[in-house]
Amino acid sequence: MGSMDDRMLVARLHRRAGFGLDAAGLVEAAGRGPAAEAARLARPSEAGLAEPTDPFDGVDLTFVKGEVRQRLAMASERWLGRMVDSPRPGLERLAWFWHGHFVAAAPKVKSPAMLADLVRVVWAKGAGPLADLVRAVSVDAAMLLYLDGSGSTKDEPNENYGRELMELFTLGRTAGYTEADVQAAARALTGYRVTGERSGVARVAFDARRHDDSRRTLLGLGGVHDVDTVVRAVTGHPACATHIAGKLARAVLGPGVDAAVVARLAEEFRTGGLDVGGLWAAVLAELAAGTDGGAVVLAPVPWLASAERATGVRLDAKVSQAGLLAAGQVPFVAPNVGGWPSGEAWFSSATVVARFNLAVALGAATPASAPLAVALAGADAAGLGDALGLGAPLGADTLRAVRAVPGAAGRIAVALTSPEFVLA
Repeated sequence: MGSMDDRMLVARLHRRAGFGLDAAGLVEAAGRGPAAEAARLARPSEAGLAEPTDPFDGVDLTFVKGEVRQRLAMASERWLGRMVDSPRPGLERLAWFWHGHFVAAAPKVKSPAMLADLVRVVWAKGAGPLADLVRAVSVDAAMLLYLDGSGSTKDEPNENYGRELMELFTLGRTAGYTEADVQAAARALTGYRVTGERSGVARVAFDARRHDDSRRTLLGLGGVHDVDTVVRAVTGHPACATHIAGKLARAVLGPGVDAAVVARLAEEFRTGGLDVGGLWAAVLAELAAGTDGGAVVLAPVPWLASAERATGVRLDAKVSQAGLLAAGQVPFVAPNVGGWPSGEAWFSSATVVARFNLAVALGAATPASAPLAVALAGADAAGLGDALGLGAPLGADTLRAVRAVPGAAGRIAVALTSPEFVLA
């Protein structure tokens, strides 16, 4: 089964870089050990783990007036199911990270199919070379619509995407880019147009007559005139490796991760040709070795996926999607281009109440024979901690709170909303 320390590290790996474990999964993973489990999460193909199926296949995500919200909810529920069931949870968690990083969202993007296609981009390219991912995102239909790249011409260039590409997506606010850089990027990215949003069949066309092909300097790189040279300029800037490595490290290793750790990861990322898969593996190896920058607050979506894994229950789609909406996090509907908040923002009263209501629904649906329900009946600190996939005993305060509640459903709700489960 592995030592207690190994179980804690393995559980932390899956809670921060996957979607948690049930009791049996924790035993198996702990038996492999933290280092092996980190490698398995980061590079599942090398472990022979199967490719997950595309949950959007066969789902009608075309635009129909008055049905966009329902169709997005259906796509959201399908993706949540993949998070819970995927044989490759590490790469699924990485894709979720990118979903909150390269943001294009409803209601500005009206087509559920186009939003699903952007998720497919991060599934396909999210663990490969960063330049390939950035290029694909830059000419993606949903992104072109969301940040006004569609219809940007040499006569009227739109600066929105060029600005966010540097400020949020690749370099960070303090990288020292200028307004001239924003303008140069905007002109180099002109000429694209998206059609078919309401049919659901994305068509991205490039019109050379509407494109400004003049050579400019962007971030010190001369000759920039198209999407490829823009991507080369931003990913070649020294701030890029630091920005991406730092954001990913804080998401997994904790918000207070040591600056020296981030610097080391960024340098390895840079010298490795900005290979995201290599960075992901390095971050997970740090976590497996015990590097910890403080607790990570599970946002509503990864929390719900982890709770469904722990209980073995899939909530009714209407219940789960309404609960996520009340909690403030639904796939495809990020509040702004900066994505969702993190940390203590998820302790608002609305989110806490919504999370508890979801936990109550999970508790009510969990069979009495389920391992978690059995463990809760005994309310043993160590057994309950393992049943929740924590790899450590529940704290005394939480254990008292669990024991004070009559009935398995209520006990499950208390356990799933305890600090031990919400803080990974």
